Amino acid sequence: MKNFFLFSFFVLCLLPFSAYSQSEKEEQVKAIVESGSFVIRFDRVNPATGRSITLSPFYEMSYDSTRVSCYLPYFGRSYTAPMDPRKLAIELTDKEVEPEISFNPRRGYTLVFTARTETNELITFYLRISLSGMTTLSINSSSRQSITYLGDLIM
Repeated sequence: MKNFFLFSFFVLCLLPFSAYSQSEKEEQVKAIVESGSFVIRFDRVNPATGRSITLSPFYEMSYDSTRVSCYLPYFGRSYTAPMDPRKLAIELTDKEVEPEISFNPRRGYTLVFTARTETNELITFYLRISLSGMTTLSINSSSRQSITYLGDLIM
């Protein structure tokens, strides 16, 4: 019985510290996203059909308020064949975008923007950033199946 009270005491003492560190991380994520300049590192991809794939090496997306750069591998069905078969990846180099940003206190941030690739493919990006720093990027394309990338906000 004495051990139970001792254990309960330690648990109750540690709870405020874990809540403090969680809110500190949430504040850090808010500050990074609201600064308008961040980098996301993706480590997993979920194609529309098939199994989840672990990405190695990591792939990144750079976001700077109105500009996006990324090189993301693509796994799935393409409805139109590219002229150059080496250009299957989703690639944007310093593309200008007009994002719609929304914030939900429980779910975090959502950014939606569209961009055209060099091959004139229209891509819509749905980026969700949780307050813990986890990210989900869903991509809908005019000429490919949708695909989702999972990763983390680099802090």
